[in-house]
Amino acid sequence: MKPKSVKPLSKMQLANAYDVSLETLNAWLKPFKEQIGDYKGRMFTLKQVRIIFDLIGEPEEY
Repeated sequence: MKPKSVKPLSKMQLANAYDVSLETLNAWLKPFKEQIGDYKGRMFTLKQVRIIFDLIGEPEEY
């Protein structure tokens, strides 16, 4: 089975992938802000997306 590729994602794209509101996603990520790093620009970096997936799990619909 081929591993899924990870790509930079915006907060809205992540919220949609987890099927939650933007507010819920922000609440989930808030305790991990230091580990994830700053959200700069319009996208989480590839590294940040991997960290998020490691911390809260990979979304089913990703």
